[in-house]
Amino acid sequence: MFKRVVVGIDGSPASLIAVKHAFKIGKHFNIPVVGMFVIDERLLDESFLLELSSILGFTFYPGISARVKEFLEEQGDLLLKTFAEEGRKSGVKVSIVQVQGIPWKEIVNEADEEDLIVIGKKGKKLIKGVLVSSNAENIVRNALCPVFMLPDNDRDVKKVCVAYDGRENSKKALEIANVLKDVYNYEINVVSVIENLEEAKEREKEVKTVLKEGFRFHGIKGIPEEVLVDFCKKNSIDILIMGAYGKGPVREFFLGSVTTYIIHNLDLPLLLIRTTHEKG
Repeated sequence: MFKRVVVGIDGSPASLIAVKHAFKIGKHFNIPVVGMFVIDERLLDESFLLELSSILGFTFYPGISARVKEFLEEQGDLLLKTFAEEGRKSGVKVSIVQVQGIPWKEIVNEADEEDLIVIGKKGKKLIKGVLVSSNAENIVRNALCPVFMLPDNDRDVKKVCVAYDGRENSKKALEIANVLKDVYNYEINVVSVIENLEEAKEREKEVKTVLKEGFRFHGIKGIPEEVLVDFCKKNSIDILIMGAYGKGPVREFFLGSVTTYIIHNLDLPLLLIRTTHEKG
């Protein structure tokens, strides 16, 4: 299913949880896990640092960006060393990458279509961090491969929800949910937002061609993003797996607006899927 796992590291609680899941998946499938630390080049801009000094109250001096870069490199070295040591102790094949650039762009460029990106939903901010929420959302919007986004509250994975609307990316979501079931041993709930009973029957029939058995189907009327958030909260869902940022009319299932709403209104792990031709 996946060739590699690429995990973004910044030392935040969410990124530590992301590493835990990356190791779990990498070990199960015996695939490499790449730990990536990105020095955000925007933090090295001296005009930005001058403005920041007036806000935080530190002394600005010409050339301070070199000291900031040195600090971030040292921070990255320490985080990546810890990542590599923990991975090897866990029996995971690990490698590490430290680069300078825009974090979301570097992580997207590192990952191939056959990979899985794993990131924390909320990273540290300003000088102390690399991955912030806007970076996480930009990764989801631009990555060619699935993105597993973890919040900063860890949980046992017992129940997942797969959002299904018949599009290619939601079919891919079903396939990935089926494969990861061996990793987490969870219960699969499939939610499809429908107009009538006939549509619900057709959707369930389509789902059975992928999952065959061992799932619960829920055909629910309503606004897609509100249905999904409500279902996940009321049913103690531990991971939501869904298509992301597809094209189409504004109110159709799995538009960017739906994905963005879900990201900002559900505080649980999100595994977001898109197919290559749906990028944009």
